[in-house]
Amino acid sequence: MSPFLLTMLVLLALMTAAALVRVVLGPTVFDRLVAVSLVTVNAVALLVLLGFVFERGDLFLDIALVFAMLSFLLPVVLGRYFEERQDGASHDGSPVDDRSDDA
Repeated sequence: MSPFLLTMLVLLALMTAAALVRVVLGPTVFDRLVAVSLVTVNAVALLVLLGFVFERGDLFLDIALVFAMLSFLLPVVLGRYFEERQDGASHDGSPVDDRSDDA
């Protein structure tokens, strides 16, 4: 294995570990979503580099592309789920009612 590939694998592992720390300790849900996106981007890069290491670039590139397409949807869907507008309406435009129906 070339020193360049080894260095890149180690750097990607360190960046992924730092992002995983942010996933666990993130102060807000949106910080955690950004960190999850970073982990998935690093995983795609790691898959491509592993394809070069094992000299099976075609197989690993296909896996990386499918993983990238699937991981694109996660932050979009979760961000939409956790979104709340500043005017007190939910993401579908309906007003948020904090009162319970029991009273």
